[in-house]
Amino acid sequence: MASDDIQEVDLLIKHGVVITIDAERRIFADGALAVAGDRIAAVGQSSEVERLYRAKRTIDARGGVVQPGFIDDHVHLSQHLGRGTIPDAWPEEREHDQWFLYWTHMSEDDAYCSTLLACLEMVRNGTTTFCDSGGRFRAEIDAEVAAEVGMRGMLSEVCWDVAPYPEVGVGDTDACLARLERLLETFPKKPDARTWAGVSMAGMGGCSDRLLVEGKELAVRYGVTMDMHQSFGEKDTEAYKVHAGGKSATEYLGELGILGSDLQLVHMIRTEGPEVELLARSGTNVVHCPAASTRVAMGVTHHGHFPEMLTQGVNVALGSDSGNYSDFFDVGRQAYLAATIHREAKEEMPTIAAEQALEMATINGAQALGIGDLTGSLEVGKKADITMHSYCRPEWRPGLDVVNSLIYSAQSTGVDTVIIDGEIVLENGRFTNLDEEEAYRRIDVAARGLYGRMGWEAKDRWPVL
Repeated sequence: MASDDIQEVDLLIKHGVVITIDAERRIFADGALAVAGDRIAAVGQSSEVERLYRAKRTIDARGGVVQPGFIDDHVHLSQHLGRGTIPDAWPEEREHDQWFLYWTHMSEDDAYCSTLLACLEMVRNGTTTFCDSGGRFRAEIDAEVAAEVGMRGMLSEVCWDVAPYPEVGVGDTDACLARLERLLETFPKKPDARTWAGVSMAGMGGCSDRLLVEGKELAVRYGVTMDMHQSFGEKDTEAYKVHAGGKSATEYLGELGILGSDLQLVHMIRTEGPEVELLARSGTNVVHCPAASTRVAMGVTHHGHFPEMLTQGVNVALGSDSGNYSDFFDVGRQAYLAATIHREAKEEMPTIAAEQALEMATINGAQALGIGDLTGSLEVGKKADITMHSYCRPEWRPGLDVVNSLIYSAQSTGVDTVIIDGEIVLENGRFTNLDEEEAYRRIDVAARGLYGRMGWEAKDRWPVL
């Protein structure tokens, strides 16, 4: 081949086990990726890609798995400083005993530190894209942190016109709609934007019918996803059924005209069988948060219909939820739970297979956020959002079935390098854009200050001397 036939690229990753999640679900046992700018220029066998491309920089994956970055479709960035503080003895309903104090005593610097902690954890665990379900303050804070760390994500601010307490209200319906439109204008969804605004609603009775309908109209007008909680626990599900005149949540939302491929419903634990068909027929996305459900005993394996949703063609993604529910932002662990807890409850194998769990953690999440054409798989023309695992970990041995190894044993333990938008943001386990230790010092100071103002003390069950 003539030298002028060789294409110049910015980055070449070679000798990795490349899990593409493309339409054919190809896996290259000795695979390579070429990256030009923020896009993937080539995917294939190492020998072929190396023959066709010359890179400014080459990374040898040394047999480690190379996959699309995980996508966390439901997080609460502002609540991450609050994790580990709610006692096991509390029922889920008492969460507000801590949350209310936390929310009303938080400063903007606390919110910054909370988001910083969340983003550091997500990237270190291989997540490249998030969907925030409502920041405490203006979304500019979260956008600043995401840019500093290098993450991709959908931003939002808390939006409800039926707030649980007057102190956490954000205004009436018109004020909420104005807030949403400001966000959409400030952070438009564009292919070259790593962060953009979506239409996020509290849901579960926290939003009036008018807010939901007109919020969906905004989502359609601006071409973004509408995101809302729904059918989490028994009490909120029953209360919503009363509001809906005895109809299920899915049936009622369908009558409001807001179901569709640009809506994602988070949790959907307390679903009825017929709701699955409505979700599938409308193309509505569902976000499964298994750790948040099991952590606080919401009965997800008894009442949820997630295996049935997948069987009937519902696009189901994964979310970590918040620090005071699941306690961790790790999509790999969420995928493990999604693949295992339902088979235990049903006493069936596999209910959700490892391959399905990996799809939920990657391409399904991208599709739910309306960015499936940009990310979620390793394909030519898509954004270079790549997670690389080190093979030098016991969890990857013997690695005879790479997808099984990823979901059941390795998960995020061996995440070594993370590339977002073609930029290496984590390399050999170290962040490239910031001083991680200094970030933790700032986070610790903020957390101690916040809990001091709250007057909150940990109720240790064992003596701490």
